Amino acid sequence: MYALGAVAAVDALLKSRTAQGTIAWVMALLLMPVISLPLYSFFGSRRLHGYLKARRHGDHSLSFIGEEIQAALCESRAEPTPLTQALIPLLRVPPTSGNACRLLTTGPDTFERIFTRISEARHYICVQYYILNDDHLGVELASYLCDKAREGLPVYLLYDEIGSHGISRSYLNRLKDAGVQVSRFNPLQLRNRLQLNFRNHRKLVICDGQYAFVGGYNVDEAYVTGDSIRDTHMEISGPAVLACQLAFTEDWYWATQAVPDIQWQTPRKDGNCDVMTIPTGPADENESASLVFTHLIHKARHRCWLVSPYFVPDQSLQVALQLAALRGVDTRILIPEKNDNRLVQLAMASFIEPLSRCKVKFFSYRKSFLHQKVILIDDEWSYIGSSNLDSRSLRINFELGALVQDKDLACDVKAMLEKDFANSVPTQVPSHWWQIFLSRLSRLLAPRSEEHT
Repeated sequence: MYALGAVAAVDALLKSRTAQGTIAWVMALLLMPVISLPLYSFFGSRRLHGYLKARRHGDHSLSFIGEEIQAALCESRAEPTPLTQALIPLLRVPPTSGNACRLLTTGPDTFERIFTRISEARHYICVQYYILNDDHLGVELASYLCDKAREGLPVYLLYDEIGSHGISRSYLNRLKDAGVQVSRFNPLQLRNRLQLNFRNHRKLVICDGQYAFVGGYNVDEAYVTGDSIRDTHMEISGPAVLACQLAFTEDWYWATQAVPDIQWQTPRKDGNCDVMTIPTGPADENESASLVFTHLIHKARHRCWLVSPYFVPDQSLQVALQLAALRGVDTRILIPEKNDNRLVQLAMASFIEPLSRCKVKFFSYRKSFLHQKVILIDDEWSYIGSSNLDSRSLRINFELGALVQDKDLACDVKAMLEKDFANSVPTQVPSHWWQIFLSRLSRLLAPRSEEHT
């Protein structure tokens, strides 16, 4: 058994994606092979690489759609900037001009807008959520989707099986009976390349290829009742919606081995925003999410405000934040005062002291649970999406967001975040030895174990 553990440890050393993951697997396999070998065979690198290979093969099989998009977007390409130039080779679709972006900061406003666009749709609807509950909000969403399916529109609904584990069979049957095409991401059967550690964390609604909604809102009535959750979403209209469609199509194809019946003509230009859609995930050839966010921080000249409910950054993000603050950039990180995951909250505390020494300012939001994922760079660039700043979002989850170059939107985001800072207090740096010990211990345990929304 110890010999098998040693062989598996070598495999982990060669194939694990992070130093923390490598150390954890090697130590466990060498010291506790009886326990760790079954876990490694289930969650470890061999299954990881098999999954990624299969996912990449699926994405490559859709290359003809990518070629259609490139042709369709030819007239809508935005001129590269010093910020986007490095991201273009990393992401599959270039930034586009002629988009309109609308900031949505409350649950009622967000879902009212989504339901309006769904009811107005005339060609097709694509919906994707990490958490889909069959509560009051979920039932309302289902009602709109069923109505459009009965009208004869192709309607697609994709949900993550882990995030939406509580959804009822009767809810799904109601959708299917009305003609909605429903599928789940990463079904829990061995024949479907089981990999429990992956999640599809994307939140996306597309209507007619003209409108897309991205951000942090899930389908849960807690987002629309009272003030228990603070989140942010964004509506996009224009050419950038095609890139959102490509992300959905790849996910749908992976789940069903079928291509959705949707259109790829260039949407009309609706505004003056340059938008770069940012789909990231573990099947990327590079660690795209970490590279994108690190690059954004490095490009900041006078403002770098980050908001994340789960802040467990990798080394590159830590260094980028430290350097930004040291060169005089107003570098702020807004996190929840109370997290819904105790382990992650303890792990987050371990980053406060070393970053604070370099003048990075931490604030804790007190009014409710902070769930938004927002970045503001200077007075021009805004990121809104589903990605947290932690190891799961950076390396394991499939995420989706949009980077927008527009001074008016940046002004709106700045005003929104200033209100959030007004409802926050400076985050306390852990001072007692036991606080420091627990935070650093949790930091070792948190990278792969945390479950978030």
